[in-house]
Amino acid sequence: MRPPDEPVATEPQVRVVLDLTALTAYARLTGMGVAELIAMVEEDDGISLVGVPAGQFVAAHWQLDTDERQRLIGMVSRPEAVTVILPLLGADAVEAVEIGHDMGHAVIEARRRGALLATYDGGQARRHLADDVVLDLLDK
Repeated sequence: MRPPDEPVATEPQVRVVLDLTALTAYARLTGMGVAELIAMVEEDDGISLVGVPAGQFVAAHWQLDTDERQRLIGMVSRPEAVTVILPLLGADAVEAVEIGHDMGHAVIEARRRGALLATYDGGQARRHLADDVVLDLLDK
């Protein structure tokens, strides 16, 4: 039994999910919103993560040149990163395709995890999610 004043250990949770627009902007250095968001999560309580849906990661990777791809890979692979790749489960693949490659998997993950969806295309995101779940990145 733990003492009453001892903090309870909490598992890290995905608090923010990035869509295709956020991933490509980060990799292309066309906006600082994503980098600032990641930095805020890093400075947070140590239990928050930024989710990178595998579907959006693959779509972004295909659109980027070599240097941009390295930047994207670095975002999810550096030691002590708060970014995590979220797998696309077979049961979700059809719904992700129906929503669209730009944010399908991201919408599914935001719903599943009760997380915010960070995007440069808030109008599109709001077609699938409530307004208060969409985090508009405005610096692009």
